[in-house]
Amino acid sequence: MSGHAQPEVITVGAVSLGWSGTPLERVLAEIREMGGESIEINSQPGIHGIALTSTTASRVRSMAEQADLAIVAVSGYNDFAQPDPDSLSSEVQRLLGACEIAMWLGVPVVRAFAGEPKPGRSLDELWPRIVEGFRRAAAPARTAGVTLAIENHGRLLNDGRHLARLVQEVNEPNVRLTLDTGNFPWAGHDLSGTSDDLEAALPYATNVQVKDGVWRDGTFEFVPAGDGELPLTSLIAKLVARGYDGPISSEYEGSGDFREGTRRSIAWLREQRDAALRSETREGESIPL
Repeated sequence: MSGHAQPEVITVGAVSLGWSGTPLERVLAEIREMGGESIEINSQPGIHGIALTSTTASRVRSMAEQADLAIVAVSGYNDFAQPDPDSLSSEVQRLLGACEIAMWLGVPVVRAFAGEPKPGRSLDELWPRIVEGFRRAAAPARTAGVTLAIENHGRLLNDGRHLARLVQEVNEPNVRLTLDTGNFPWAGHDLSGTSDDLEAALPYATNVQVKDGVWRDGTFEFVPAGDGELPLTSLIAKLVARGYDGPISSEYEGSGDFREGTRRSIAWLREQRDAALRSETREGESIPL
């Protein structure tokens, strides 16, 4: 596997943000040593000691190739829940900057956000701007060969059904979802609600970030993948049954040693991916989440 050729099967790897402040070459080496096959690279300037530009793209691709990792996504940043048009235009350009980085790297997916709450503004009021933002970004992203993958992030729009509705309303083939398994319970959803969220969002997922955790005393505490209460085994089996061929990336945010938590998560996710591929679900069989 090369760093610039995109895989045609599910890869297991990690999101680079947890290594903030660590040089990219070392991040790549550590993920590979942990058994990772792919990486989602954060696009924030200088987060890994190298600016992601057209000039540095070949160097980054070469580093990934040497580490035998596929770069499968770029973490983009935007907030389309804007009360005025000028602010929305600025945020569209901000997201398209990440798409440009992805184009230089030959990466097909940019993780995106819907937006954050605004004082005195309801989701219904902000909804038209969010839809407009993704519609405006979709065409130039498509020209760059990029799919925009909206993450269930933050407090404004962290609901599987609402996210599915957003994708449907935007109605662009390259606007899909990043499914972060831990963000639904982080936002206050119980196990039943989180399972419903996953079910609603799953058909639109083109990027998956995995967190696991347990509910304790009214809060959700992150633990390594496989050690928690989320229905991750069923989720991975259902992804395989649907023919999903995107990445599954660990994004460990629990207490304790980040690297050890990530290592354990990657190992468990690879086991689950491999088991699901071996016992691929018979056509039409239901896998409850």
